[in-house]
Amino acid sequence: MGAEGRRMRGAPKLLLLPLLPWLLLLAPETWGAPGCPVPIRSCKCSGERPKGLSGGAPNPARRRVVCGGGDLPEPPEPGLLPNGTVTLLLSNNKITGLRNGSFLGLHLLEKLDLKNNVISTVQPGAFLGLGELKRLDLSNNRIGCLASETFQGLPRLLRLNISGNIFSSLQPRVFDELPALKLVDFGTEFLTCDCRLRWLLSWARNHSVQLSEHTLCAYPSALHAQALGSLQEAQLRCEGALELHTHHLIPSLRQVVFQGDRLPFQCSASYLGNDTRIRWYHNQTPVEGDEQAGILLAESLIHDCTFITSELTLSHIGVGASGEWECSVSTVQGNASKKVEIVVLETSASYCPAERIANNRGDFRWPRTLAGITAYQSCLQYPFTSVPLSGGAPGTRASRRCDRAGRWEPGDYSHCLYTNDITRVLYTFVLMPINASNALTLAHQLRVYTAEAASFSDMMDVVYVAQMIQKFLGYVDQIKELVEVMVDMASNLMLVDEHLLWLAQREDKACSGIIGALERIGGAALSPHAQHISVNSRNVALEAYLIKPHSYVGLTCTAFQRREAGTLGARPVALGQDPSPEPEPLADQQLRFRCTTGRPNISLSSFHIKNSVALASIQLPPSLFSSLPAALAPPVPPDCTLQLLVFRNGRLFRSHGNTSRPGASGPGKRRGVATPVIFAGTSGCGVGNLTEPVAVSLRHWAEGDEPVAAWWSQEGPGGAGGWSSEGCQLRSSQPNVSSLHCQHLGNVAVLMELSAFPREVGGSGAGLHPVVYPCTALLLLCLFSTIITYILNHSSIHVSRKGWHMLLNLCFHMAMTSAVFAGGITLTNSQIVCQAVGITLHYSSLSTLLWMGVKARVLHKELTWRAPPPQEGDSAPPAPHPMLRFYLIAGGIPLIVCGITAAVNIHNYRDHSP
Repeated sequence: MGAEGRRMRGAPKLLLLPLLPWLLLLAPETWGAPGCPVPIRSCKCSGERPKGLSGGAPNPARRRVVCGGGDLPEPPEPGLLPNGTVTLLLSNNKITGLRNGSFLGLHLLEKLDLKNNVISTVQPGAFLGLGELKRLDLSNNRIGCLASETFQGLPRLLRLNISGNIFSSLQPRVFDELPALKLVDFGTEFLTCDCRLRWLLSWARNHSVQLSEHTLCAYPSALHAQALGSLQEAQLRCEGALELHTHHLIPSLRQVVFQGDRLPFQCSASYLGNDTRIRWYHNQTPVEGDEQAGILLAESLIHDCTFITSELTLSHIGVGASGEWECSVSTVQGNASKKVEIVVLETSASYCPAERIANNRGDFRWPRTLAGITAYQSCLQYPFTSVPLSGGAPGTRASRRCDRAGRWEPGDYSHCLYTNDITRVLYTFVLMPINASNALTLAHQLRVYTAEAASFSDMMDVVYVAQMIQKFLGYVDQIKELVEVMVDMASNLMLVDEHLLWLAQREDKACSGIIGALERIGGAALSPHAQHISVNSRNVALEAYLIKPHSYVGLTCTAFQRREAGTLGARPVALGQDPSPEPEPLADQQLRFRCTTGRPNISLSSFHIKNSVALASIQLPPSLFSSLPAALAPPVPPDCTLQLLVFRNGRLFRSHGNTSRPGASGPGKRRGVATPVIFAGTSGCGVGNLTEPVAVSLRHWAEGDEPVAAWWSQEGPGGAGGWSSEGCQLRSSQPNVSSLHCQHLGNVAVLMELSAFPREVGGSGAGLHPVVYPCTALLLLCLFSTIITYILNHSSIHVSRKGWHMLLNLCFHMAMTSAVFAGGITLTNSQIVCQAVGITLHYSSLSTLLWMGVKARVLHKELTWRAPPPQEGDSAPPAPHPMLRFYLIAGGIPLIVCGITAAVNIHNYRDHSP
């Protein structure tokens, strides 16, 4: 007893070393309730009331530990948990397996929840030491292999849930270690109710075990969706046609290959037991592995006791390989097969080369394809799961046609799911039917995803959100709460990378659609019962009024935000800095409108609200509604909607080419929005040519040259919208504020020649400064004149042989570097051309430097070295060293460096501009 006690007292010390990684997760803010410390970041601890007690405080001796929703890769060490732990919840983590003794020491544990993990292996003895465990939940994992040893050490287990895993059957005696079991649930999407499960019904009856009503058969089709517990043993039979829950052959479509090509096959099927075999046939003749004949047949592999896979590779295809290749799955119950046709071409023909395409739908490897043939690739992002979508399940193949000239046409990937989780969810929203009963719920759910818009990585994210905003507009008249949600989503989208916004605008005019929807909100939402709307957000503010034109006396509105250090409005960005509107506004710095009737004098620089900074103001004249001709004016003017919007910046105003004042921009210059964008518009009544201008003042967030007053026209290039200066004049421009007058309503801003205007993807990079090209031409003229002169007058120019070679090579490589840089540095449209330019520049610049170094060495040696006077009896002077060594140094070393760089990663040579 003494020795054993000493060992028990020393055990905690020995446990400290393996527990060290868990102790590193200590964080003061994550400790549980007093007296219940759990030093694991994602775990919380509390007391638990004993079962059967309806009232009273939780028993401090009974502990409930919750570690759900984290990123735990394995169960926490038992030594880190309280001794009185009776409930342990580990669901929704990333646990991949359970080792032997994973919970050893938790002898009081009564409930263990491991659902919604990625557990694929459970070692024998994983639950040893859990003698008091009554409930075990292993549902929704990837467990395929189960044996009686799996549940050792659970003598008092009453309820077991192993549903949602990937096994299709259960071996006899798998529950022998569970004598107290009363309820079991093992329904899976692969569960096959055949003769292999017949033992289970008699076992459940003899041991008084209830099979859960949720344990439904998936196969065969005759028993689909029927509860296993309600079946008779006679219904569980292995007769009739063989039905497999999985049977794939890759490739599955006809293949046209050339003689000598290599073609791999892969066949995957359900594993139903030791009698399951995969056999290959060619034209109904059995295929055996023969390396000399180019037939490589690998042994079948069994995965998770659920799938069996066999691979066949034709390493050197001959003409005789043409025909039908078949993958046959055989069991004692019957056979099932998949076939694919192979066509072998003997002579050369036009074809499209093998190519790999990675896009937002997946990674596709297109094989070499004969001209005129359409190739197909399976969508293999989710081989063992399905993502249901409203409107029907997606297709399973992408297609791409090789045209008659042997060139690939754009592929059709629309039937494949998006690889990005956010894009896939947003696409699901677009497919959902919308009506007045679910519009607000969907809008709130969608707003949650747009809160992370800054992390969007696909232009389709913006496209789908824009489509949903336009759909919600149709329900604004019935559901007023949609207005705030729509404005919030538009505000969040202004945090998306400008590059993605430009792509979304080019793809589906997404940004124009968002702007148009916001502009029409007031006309749709206002009514005699709701005559005013005011919505604030971080990047967009909306104000709308239902007014009577005959009583209108003018309106002045100012957009402002709370003043904080380092926010927009503190000072404009200096020339030469990135003009992007960074930093982002804080959460409480929302844009707001303050409107007053009449025509008060309001200055942005002396805004009267304390601790606030004015960003924009607009003054609508009293004559706004009296500008219609008398013949067109209605006898009784109807109520009119007057709406104002302000956008913190011009991110949503994307066009294929910004339009500005004719002649204002020189070659290669671009204008960008340097102020907030403010909008004023009416609905339900017409406004003609204004007799008085609309006065607008805007604060700059960036500095630039040549400011121009502009308004946004939806009839821009390609119907995508663009900026125009017609009808707007700049009245004054100061370093921080510009004032302008416009003769019409709409979106108004100030454009400037920004020093770092973002380059739009899809075109070549901006050209170099115009001075670069004549200077390069002059340099090339001088260099080639030097080369030609030294070649033609070599005998007349007194220069050593080494110096002559080095001078010509130095001039040649300098000319190559300058010519390739000036002519190719902006050719980024084609990846191949861009990589060729990069490799050439890398080689020529390295070679130029090495020729300069070699030339300097030779000059130094010629200037400092003196030959010793000849002595009597000396032999003839030594022969000069060959020039080849200089070419190997100055030309060979750059070739080696460039070759290694390209071989390691060819993508080192590409366009790295943002």
